[in-house]
Amino acid sequence: MPLRNGWLTSAIWSEMRDTTSLSVGREALYSLASKLAMALVGFGGTVVFARLLGPSGLGVYRTALSVAFIATQISGGVGTAVKKRVSEVDTDPGAFFGAGLIAHAGITIAVLVGLALFIDPAAEYFGSIEVALGAVAVVATLGLFNVVNRMYAGIGYPARSSWMDTIRSVVTLGFQLLFLWVGMEAFGLLAGLALGTLASALLATVTAGIRPTVPDREIFKRVYDFARQSVPNGLLANFYSSADVMIITAVVGTAATGLYTTALQLVMPAAMLAGSIGGALGVRTSGRSSAGEAVDQDLLNAMSYTGLFAVPMFFGALAMPRAIPRTLFGPEFAAAGAALIGMALFQIGNVYAKPFESTFQGIDQPGVVLRVNLLVLVFHLPLAVILGTEYGLIGVVGATVMAEGIRIAVYQVLAYREFDRIAVARPMAEQFVSAGAMYLMLEVVLTTVGVRNWVVLVALVGAGAAVYFGTLFVISSHFRATLGSSLPVGLPVFDDE
Repeated sequence: MPLRNGWLTSAIWSEMRDTTSLSVGREALYSLASKLAMALVGFGGTVVFARLLGPSGLGVYRTALSVAFIATQISGGVGTAVKKRVSEVDTDPGAFFGAGLIAHAGITIAVLVGLALFIDPAAEYFGSIEVALGAVAVVATLGLFNVVNRMYAGIGYPARSSWMDTIRSVVTLGFQLLFLWVGMEAFGLLAGLALGTLASALLATVTAGIRPTVPDREIFKRVYDFARQSVPNGLLANFYSSADVMIITAVVGTAATGLYTTALQLVMPAAMLAGSIGGALGVRTSGRSSAGEAVDQDLLNAMSYTGLFAVPMFFGALAMPRAIPRTLFGPEFAAAGAALIGMALFQIGNVYAKPFESTFQGIDQPGVVLRVNLLVLVFHLPLAVILGTEYGLIGVVGATVMAEGIRIAVYQVLAYREFDRIAVARPMAEQFVSAGAMYLMLEVVLTTVGVRNWVVLVALVGAGAAVYFGTLFVISSHFRATLGSSLPVGLPVFDDE
């Protein structure tokens, strides 16, 4: 039930919304604004961390974070199950919220026991006991935040939950900079993340306005029925994304991990729109599916624009691979150029997979996502080790790109079986054509202009964006219609006609 303490105003706590009529485009727009802010915060933090810690120090932090993120996915999978159940019609969110909190408490205790049993190997792998303890603190607090914030999204507020994540990023960065200032280095970054996340989890609980109640056996069963596949899904997906870091650290070293981290950070904005669309799409398809309504058109609409940022970012990375990391992070990061191209290509596959994942989970088929994730992981792991051993950093990145290609191909086959159509739309091709025009412009300009500082780089990025969106506006009637019929920035509303 809503948590209506006397000191809370109606501007703070939230009521349940009708998820069957949720506007994917509107929620995606609001979420996108939050993700842009989050990307700026994350990028600024990475620049500071890279310049203060260097590739090796940044690699230590990123390695610890990757391991922590894998363990966090257990609570994250429970949070996804809670989100799914509270987004269905005629449900009691308080009971499902309570079930999620109880499950997370048990998971946290298990992680603490595991650390106590393996404290010496953990300290050796992370480099110190302090870093190992920081990783466990991240598992505990980020898992709590995931349960709370995904519940918040599930009751009909995916955009607000996205903004809550942005608030978490800002608060976290503040603590991290403070701890860096006092000389705590990698451990300080982990401690700042844990402290900022805990504060944000408490804020999200108050803002959601849902009082957790003691769940009965049926509530636990319904959470378990979904979590038994969403938890492995989360573990597989995050282990897949974190495996690169762990493999690079093992076969190449932490300095290469630092280069990989900066390349990945540079292409993260490519996934912002996809993440915004996917969050709202999952809630909408869950509501519509539980009401017996079709969702295939929602999937197709999402695919039309999920790559809107990822495609031009790949072509931009292809045009200026060494100049971008060198200018932003320092001359020692110029070596990240090849990894930057690979990770930008990876993001294209990544963003096109998001709508499939959201749709299949929304129609209560998380097992489909689980099987796809397992297939991709089985392909990726041995290939990444083999190529990483032979070719270093770029070998691991190459394995990841090939794995994403397999993921998209499999999802298209599954979509055809489920909906009798593949999820391909003309706007997708028009975005590639427009990005190609942008690339040609950059190649011509770069023959006479060198990227020597931030000013030149920003000017080139701005000119590239103008050519890309200008060309897209000219050649795409769908894009022009979307601009004319939707919200001011021209993102699709995706409502049924």
